[in-house]
Amino acid sequence: ALHYSQKLVDVQSDFQHIEVYQSEFFGKILVLDGIIQLTERDNMGYHEMITHVPMLAVGSPKRVLIVGGGDGGSLQQVLRYPSVEEAVVCELDQQVVDVSRQYFPFFGDPWSDPRAKLVVQDAFQYLQDQQGSFDVIVSDTTDPIGMAERLFSEEFYQLMQRALTPGGAIATQCEQMFFDSELIHEIYTFAKQLTRNPAYYHALIPTYPGGGIGFMYNSDTPWTAGLDRPYPPGQMNYLNPEVHRAAFALPEFFRRQIYK
Repeated sequence: ALHYSQKLVDVQSDFQHIEVYQSEFFGKILVLDGIIQLTERDNMGYHEMITHVPMLAVGSPKRVLIVGGGDGGSLQQVLRYPSVEEAVVCELDQQVVDVSRQYFPFFGDPWSDPRAKLVVQDAFQYLQDQQGSFDVIVSDTTDPIGMAERLFSEEFYQLMQRALTPGGAIATQCEQMFFDSELIHEIYTFAKQLTRNPAYYHALIPTYPGGGIGFMYNSDTPWTAGLDRPYPPGQMNYLNPEVHRAAFALPEFFRRQIYK
């Protein structure tokens, strides 16, 4: 159980139930449709790993797309790179952005950066005419439930791949190895038909089911290309070179399941 002292937000948007809680240990907590999305205390593992792994692999990305990410955490990390000229956030729910800007100021309001662009639209529709547009795509989505389910489909991965520049990289939220191995196997199977170097990696997030979350890296550029590159300005709170490499080490039971 996760104890909270106060409920700060309880609203129903056009797409989902949005709640924000205040807890003593984890700080503020964002909950969508009853599922914890982030807390002030442990969000760094998620946001740093989903963004910096593909950003460092590419090296000097200029245009970045974030699918979802209305809380602003991934945007904050992406904008640390001086090479970035534009970071587009394609978020379906404007209210997630509004609530997050009000209650999670520790992200530093990245929306005020002139390089940031918010597109309130369905990502499927947005990607239809974005061929070769982005150096990095970060799919920072909720779990595959309801409308978000198709963001884990082969069709959506094809759309993202088509929107990449040559040598670009994609990182997607890709669920939890203990609970979602069949889905991860399915995604890995079609990911390896789209790129030469798909790879699953993971991070510790105490407030997520199973204590962590995984990501799928998709690119013709190997993820190891980012290991020796200098970090962007600002402090890392989760990622370091050892964690970067170790994140791709998988337990044997899980290797058998996704590579079968």
